[in-house]
Amino acid sequence: MLLKPDDAKPTPTIVRRWFPTTRCRVSPLSSAGLSGSPVWLVEPDEALPLCRGPRRFVLKGFADGWPRERAEAIHRWMAAARRAGVGAVPANLEVAAAGGAEPTTIATDGDGRCFELTEWCPGQPVAAPSPGQAIAALETLARIHVALREAGGSEETPTASPPAWARRAEALRAVMARGWDFPTNGSLSPLQAAVAERRRAAAAILREQGGLSYLSRLAAVVPPAVPLQPVLRDVWQAHVLFVGDEVTAVIDWHAAGIDTPATDLARLLGSWERPRPASVGADSLSVVWGEALEAYRAIRPLSREESALIDLLDLAGVVGGLHHWFTWLLDEKRDFPAPCAVLERVDALLKNFAFSREKTDGGSGGLH
Repeated sequence: MLLKPDDAKPTPTIVRRWFPTTRCRVSPLSSAGLSGSPVWLVEPDEALPLCRGPRRFVLKGFADGWPRERAEAIHRWMAAARRAGVGAVPANLEVAAAGGAEPTTIATDGDGRCFELTEWCPGQPVAAPSPGQAIAALETLARIHVALREAGGSEETPTASPPAWARRAEALRAVMARGWDFPTNGSLSPLQAAVAERRRAAAAILREQGGLSYLSRLAAVVPPAVPLQPVLRDVWQAHVLFVGDEVTAVIDWHAAGIDTPATDLARLLGSWERPRPASVGADSLSVVWGEALEAYRAIRPLSREESALIDLLDLAGVVGGLHHWFTWLLDEKRDFPAPCAVLERVDALLKNFAFSREKTDGGSGGLH
């Protein structure tokens, strides 16, 4: 056996696609994310060429049915960011060449599921970053955006209404059609019962903010056309790792696609714990994280329209995020591998929902 599992759980033999002759220790990992995608830590016994010692890798499967072409495109974007000098982007290891095949970093198992082997990165995520950490994270994100814009094939990116807004508007309309203030039928697991309580809390907050009139004003906003390019789309606090004030990694690129960079800014800034506002309007992401946004602008300028979209996407994203969790847990009765992480995520969304104000103009940017 070339693989040496550390317990009785099934060992992914696909590791041999990268290490056909090297003995590896393969340990299941609890995913930092909530998707439930399989994740393992892979530790080759032998040092690799040009390495000073044994290296550690993370083996992760893409979602079932994920097109290989899309997985390869994401890896091309990651490689472009690394070539541009963004060391916080993890490196993907090439599959061992066989029979003159073209180099690739994606392997597929017998069921056609795509897998990647990515270098293990040190560091930990932070829920409430220091000013230095927030600045470092947004500087890193700006460099990634610049690199991905150039990797898109042209310095002139297409301009259109952001797909991120279309997704959020669809969720807003779904909440408007049904609301949250109704009983949950059938037997509930402990996780589902806890989420049902949170849906009742969300319904109460929504009533305090104007109910359906609040949602209708938010859904009626027509966002401006803005530049579109490859972006991460799921860069939230759990996916940015730090050692001290240094960003050591921006992980989990599986959701990357074409959208506005403002969606990444809204996703990351909105996922961090923000102080309770001292005055009306002070809960705006553009205000709370103003210094970090200035650091971003120094590397990649933001237009007025992009700046305004940050708060707009955050507001709608909070409602949409709650809607998705309520639907997945209470309507579709899905299972998730980390119930505590699910509740933490829902609680964070609820907290931000309670902070939100009736800002259907996108905050300080003045969108109408």
